Amino acid sequence: ICDIGNHRIRRVDLNTGIVSTFSGTGERKPTPDGAQVSGTPLNGPRALDFFADGTGKGSLYLALREGNMVYRIDLDNETLHHIAGTGKKGYTGHGGPAKEATLSGPKGISVAPNGDIYLADTESHTIRVIRKKNGIIETAVGDGKKGDGPDIDPAKCRMARPHGVYVGPQGNVYIGDSETYRVRKLTTGNHK
Repeated sequence: ICDIGNHRIRRVDLNTGIVSTFSGTGERKPTPDGAQVSGTPLNGPRALDFFADGTGKGSLYLALREGNMVYRIDLDNETLHHIAGTGKKGYTGHGGPAKEATLSGPKGISVAPNGDIYLADTESHTIRVIRKKNGIIETAVGDGKKGDGPDIDPAKCRMARPHGVYVGPQGNVYIGDSETYRVRKLTTGNHK
């Protein structure tokens, strides 16, 4: 559970109902790359998604809204690994390394069946994707400007502060476009 106001990730033991802190210190500070999950600060954890890669326990992917970054949490050794964002707010880096891109308040994250990571980059009004194979970030939907459509061409489809993103089992991307009161669907064919 992302507890954004307290800068922590909580977990609930389903057998006992006990809530505990999994990560975060309550401090609004940068998250060091490679740090242990326990006792490490998180700057505005907003969304999580789980991905099982077939080995070990899998990974959690974490969007830090206030930190403008994305981390992978290795559940085998409980460490945090920086995968996207410089920590500065912005909308740069399309076609380049995700770690060198700026993000703008990401509020949603979902991992596709092929391991690509989709972000609802809310304040840039876009859906961005980090390619698993090479760590490159691309804009999947939107052009960085607020609007409402048109629906046909993903590069020209403007949105208004998308908050949620989900990639289904067939690789199609569903987007909660908050200020247009729409759920949009990006049909893809390369994510199985």
